[in-house]
Amino acid sequence: MGIISTVIVTNTSFVDRYQADQVEPYKEFINFLSEESALTKKTLAWFIGEKTQSVHFLKKNEWHSQDFDSSYYPKISSDILFKDARGQILIFPEETEIPFLIFYPSGRSSGGEIQFGGPNQERVITIDIFGKALDSKNTYVSAKGF
Repeated sequence: MGIISTVIVTNTSFVDRYQADQVEPYKEFINFLSEESALTKKTLAWFIGEKTQSVHFLKKNEWHSQDFDSSYYPKISSDILFKDARGQILIFPEETEIPFLIFYPSGRSSGGEIQFGGPNQERVITIDIFGKALDSKNTYVSAKGF
């Protein structure tokens, strides 16, 4: 009984952290996707746009929706900007058909950047090609652009 209780408490804490609109939940979610891709041996992609987010897996050169409970996703506010590996800026409310990040079973990723506006204005998460989320401060970031 003690083991089951511990697992439930741990999972509840895990979900609570993701619901916060802060830097740490993003880093944890990125690490989760990187590990999930390696463990399942699937190429996973995080799509962001039209005020929604989703995870898809690649099968026969087509993206298919991966079922994740919505509580796993970090909360995204309108002052957070996403920049993919090609340098394209993705804004949460806008429509997009391309993934923000792609995670490969080899442990690599497409890479990208998340820039926070508002009270976290100086914060930037850089996702490297190895799927690691690195947090840094950038005093030149604004909610209006990069």
